Amino acid sequence: MLQTYPVGDLQRIAGRLQGEFGALSHRCVERCVNDTWKCAEHLGFRVTPGLVERVAREHLQAMIKSAPPSGLIVPPRIHGHGRPA
Repeated sequence: MLQTYPVGDLQRIAGRLQGEFGALSHRCVERCVNDTWKCAEHLGFRVTPGLVERVAREHLQAMIKSAPPSGLIVPPRIHGHGRPA
């Protein structure tokens, strides 16, 4: 049976993680926490705020580390396009 998630716990987790990951928008952190809770629940884990916080923190760290150093996202070049003539 699926649990319903406690909104207060999710808000506290998102608040703590926002403090650690200020480079990401509050909405991004909040969504990550919500998605983590729902995913763990869907997979049948016993979902606790501690579990959600640890998994969400790992995901947010991966998001920060995978960003290009310049902060700009460069679209991929399609072979044959974008070359000077």
